[in-house]
Amino acid sequence: MKVRTPRFCNFLLFLILCLSGPLSPVAAGQGPAPERIVSLAPSITESLFAIGAGDRVAGVTDHDVFPEEVRAIPSVGGYYDPSLERILALSPQLVIGIATFHGKLLERLEALGVDALPLTIHRGLDGVRESILSLGSRLNREDEAREVLEGIEKELKAVREDVVRTFPDGPPTLLVVVWHDPLTVAGGVNYIDDIMKTIGIPNAASDIRYTFPQMDPEGIVSRDPDIILVPGTERGMSLSPELLMETLKGFPISAVRSGRVASVPADLLFHPGPRVAEAAKSLLEAAVSLGCGEK
Repeated sequence: MKVRTPRFCNFLLFLILCLSGPLSPVAAGQGPAPERIVSLAPSITESLFAIGAGDRVAGVTDHDVFPEEVRAIPSVGGYYDPSLERILALSPQLVIGIATFHGKLLERLEALGVDALPLTIHRGLDGVRESILSLGSRLNREDEAREVLEGIEKELKAVREDVVRTFPDGPPTLLVVVWHDPLTVAGGVNYIDDIMKTIGIPNAASDIRYTFPQMDPEGIVSRDPDIILVPGTERGMSLSPELLMETLKGFPISAVRSGRVASVPADLLFHPGPRVAEAAKSLLEAAVSLGCGEK
């Protein structure tokens, strides 16, 4: 029997929480817009910068990598263990976190007199829209938030049109594998699947109505994806195409036999937020780079 390491269990738990469905409506705060904000998730940080509130961000997490400016902003810890002491040391006027993950911490901060805004985790594109509008409302940047959303819609439409042009005979099926031991894939209930549906690229595991289901090699064989993508992260652990191909060696899988296994940026796929269209483009570009479609 294989033992799951704590690091992998924490990693998978975070993915499930980050890309699972909303549990409750987002409540936008009232009052003057805060000038010092601590963000407890990269997707929140990216959204703040996108609506023009990046200069108010006083604290981020260890996993924030975009935009480049965040590298100079103090960190309050990781996804799982943001430090209350570090947060308070930054004298924030508002702390924004994930309702399903940072709820208790945000409650403690409010008890200490610090305003907190819990955002519901983004399950799909509707959740992204809701979260960006909530931030715009709380920070008095409603117009900027709407402009960001209009840009996302326009760019996603353009990517979908590119998919149709690139694959005149129909797009290839694609499987996103997030880990190899145990084999864990992006199923049909998450942000990644929502992007793929929107741009018209079939998710080979969309029939599995779970966020990140485990799958044995035979499950991949039965679905036989044309392309397999593995998210690669700049920080922390990630799976390489070479390791996955070694894991699946010997199984009759079209993507493995043809060498159509590649890496895509994990921060695009796992940070639901304003870079939705970039995530969509990364899927299309990976497919083209592997020899699928018309360049």
